[in-house]
Amino acid sequence: MPATSEPEHSVPVGNNEPQRRLTRLQQLTLTTWRHASAKVSRDVSPNDVLAQAAVCAVLAVLSDVGHPLALFARHADGAEEFALVTSLAAPQSSRDELHDLMDTGFLLRWTELTSNGRGPEELPPLTRRIGHKPLLP
Repeated sequence: MPATSEPEHSVPVGNNEPQRRLTRLQQLTLTTWRHASAKVSRDVSPNDVLAQAAVCAVLAVLSDVGHPLALFARHADGAEEFALVTSLAAPQSSRDELHDLMDTGFLLRWTELTSNGRGPEELPPLTRRIGHKPLLP
């Protein structure tokens, strides 16, 4: 199922242009990118040239994406970006580390595209309903 298969929600904005609202799946993906970026910032040295080059390469490849919501579809079909990261990063990198590098590049492009304040509205965190038991102990 593609990342953008859920209907997009629109909120009216003063200039008659509806502001898009992220779907839950898109919000989860964005949160995953943020966690990956935090992990890369924490665990990857600025001197790790291969890892830094992999992140920059993903960012450069994504320069053809002109709308923030288009990043989610691109990420869902991200085999080419993942192959690029794999070809650049250190050979001993784990699959999780490679995904974190790729997701960091996606977050950097997201930040570029939404830095003007015109990005889609993010969803608030889910809250636990009173009286509902967790699914897992």
